[in-house]
Amino acid sequence: MLACSAAAFCASDKKWTLAAEQFEFTQNTNNSKAAVSYAKTMPSLIMEQMAENLTRIPRAREQLDRTLYDLQKERLSLFLQLSKEVKARDSLLLADYSARKLKAKLKESDVKIRDIEKKIDENLQSALKETSRREKRMQQDEMRIAHLEQGEIVDDRREEGNGFSRFFKGLGGRQDEDFVLEDVVLYKNDFNQLFDAGEEQRKSGYDSYYFGKACVDAGIQGLITGKITVYGNYISISAELYQYPGGRRIASVSDVGITDDLRTLATSIAAQLTPKIADSMPVELFIEVFPPEAAENIVLSVNDVVYSDGTEKITLPSGVHTITFSSKGYITESTSYSFTGNRRFKITVEMQPDNPGELFLAMKKPFSGDLFANGLFSASLSPSGRFASIHINNQQILGHFVSENGEPCDFFIRTKYLSDGNFLLLDAKPFDRSSYIEKRRIWMYRSYSLLIVSLLPTFYCYGNSFAASSAYNDGYGVSYDEAKKWETARNVTAGISIGCGVLFVVELVRYLRAANSVLPAEAKKMSTKELTKIRGREQIERVKQQELLLEADSAFSDEAENSDGAELSEPEGTGGMPVIKGEIQELQ
Repeated sequence: MLACSAAAFCASDKKWTLAAEQFEFTQNTNNSKAAVSYAKTMPSLIMEQMAENLTRIPRAREQLDRTLYDLQKERLSLFLQLSKEVKARDSLLLADYSARKLKAKLKESDVKIRDIEKKIDENLQSALKETSRREKRMQQDEMRIAHLEQGEIVDDRREEGNGFSRFFKGLGGRQDEDFVLEDVVLYKNDFNQLFDAGEEQRKSGYDSYYFGKACVDAGIQGLITGKITVYGNYISISAELYQYPGGRRIASVSDVGITDDLRTLATSIAAQLTPKIADSMPVELFIEVFPPEAAENIVLSVNDVVYSDGTEKITLPSGVHTITFSSKGYITESTSYSFTGNRRFKITVEMQPDNPGELFLAMKKPFSGDLFANGLFSASLSPSGRFASIHINNQQILGHFVSENGEPCDFFIRTKYLSDGNFLLLDAKPFDRSSYIEKRRIWMYRSYSLLIVSLLPTFYCYGNSFAASSAYNDGYGVSYDEAKKWETARNVTAGISIGCGVLFVVELVRYLRAANSVLPAEAKKMSTKELTKIRGREQIERVKQQELLLEADSAFSDEAENSDGAELSEPEGTGGMPVIKGEIQELQ
């Protein structure tokens, strides 16, 4: 119970909202359609490429900015109240009060003014105290940032500890805000929604109070701005990240791409901004490649850029990275992973020899449809062509078959069957599994409901039978026939309940089997007998198709000779020349 309480106490549902505004051009574009399209598309693409499930810890400077902003809002409100009270006191001198009443009114107004002035003074003192209290922490954060910029691994003690330490620390007084994690979310939960603070606020500057107020009022803590420069087919993006409240620029990145591939450029910008948003530090990746022959010629690429050859340890900013391993004579391996939450990661790679080949897979039943292997189309199957050629390269195959009726089924081929020229048999049944599972689920619930309902009369009859039997045995005025009647009712209702229970068990088993049908079928090695049998049936189907084609050609020829009901005859006086009886139409 204490552990659950501690976890609930330390949980946080705070959000850090990230937004982007329409980018600006550094050149005179005359508001062309292409310029407007780039200005709106680039920030949306950057927001779309942001890694999901980002979290961040607000540092001392950000916490101070939030506190000072709240205190500033409070001071402005108090100042408006002070202005109102001063005007109200001045208006008393113009009112028609007696000297005694005027003195009392002025005294009452002075008390209100002094109370407001006291609150303003306390507010200013609170701002000074907050700044002083976080001064040391801000200096530590500055040193931390300096180390991070040099690529060092910083041991951040504030992020360590478990729920118990934070729980008991909070019992002693004010809970430490540094331990509060904030989830990074997109503005209006849609990367296509761009923020517009207004022209007046934009002119005042991103670090102005008015622009910051517009962001805070919209619930935005981070804003991405940018400038675009285009020369020919090349485009340059300079993006900046501002933090609110405070209007501090916490990141500034630039990159160049081509106008025909904006998504790649947006991915690069997002990858550079993500560590700044998450306030993450570099991580160390320890690489271990097997077998040793592959490790000798290994080439490591990070995010499609060759990093180095034969590297055993690399340092990267934390976040999502795509790492590719290639070696001559081995299959290229690639993976994408979110390197967050730890300082060091160990990557072990088992390279597979590059041994291309093909195997032949046939369905046990002659289904017609399309077969896919590892996401690639392999062949169209039919009763006359039941074998699909699948390319292999020492990698387990996960496939998908879709029948001509649109009914799917999945299958997989184990590594031990991946031999060049191998023949495999697949016993898979394509059908609508979701509908079948739903049907079995409904019947399972129906049988369960029937069982529960049947227990009501069973318990009722059992209770009355027990009472009647006891009363008859003890001589309390219950006849033998009446006791026998309740015993019979008990046996009948109990039998019905047992039957309902058996039905429920049967439907439960059928439902579990239906739910298990979503698992992919496994291909097995085909025997010589099965291969001969399938080849024979293929030949029979081909012969049938040829016969059907010949019959269709023959029928078509007969129909062509007597098309449209026309008849040929030799009337008298025609000299034996056939004349068509019917209409003659001009065809254009």
